[in-house]
Amino acid sequence: MAMALATALAIAGRTLVGWIMPLGADRRLVACASCALQMTGSLAFIAAAGSRVPLLCLGIALFGIGFGNSTSLPPLIAQVEFVDEDVPRVVALIVAIAQAAYAFAPAVFGVIRSLTPHAEGATSGAAPYLFAAAALAQGLAIAAFAAGRRR
Repeated sequence: MAMALATALAIAGRTLVGWIMPLGADRRLVACASCALQMTGSLAFIAAAGSRVPLLCLGIALFGIGFGNSTSLPPLIAQVEFVDEDVPRVVALIVAIAQAAYAFAPAVFGVIRSLTPHAEGATSGAAPYLFAAAALAQGLAIAAFAAGRRR
């Protein structure tokens, strides 16, 4: 159920950005905001400690809304930052790198979860190190998008 909700919210978040993002918007700033939503969702998961349902729902909502734009914004950024002849190659590289990251992320998160200590008395859903790693990844993405901005 949570995966279906996150997926529906990812579609909704992507659609919302498509509707409200002005033509001349700084797409990197929009990407930063999207990653910030995901990072805040990860922090909500940490605060939920695997058992606080309202915080878990908030985490799913925030992460889901931001996640949909992870696939759509990088090609849109490439579209405005590269010459027309290079855009197809750049978008293909973006998609290839993203697919590799999406393919290996579950394994990486599984290793993080299995190698980190489990707090005594914590529920099985509590995975603070895993969610901290996800928040860190989103923070690094924000830094990368921000660093590439034209001044």
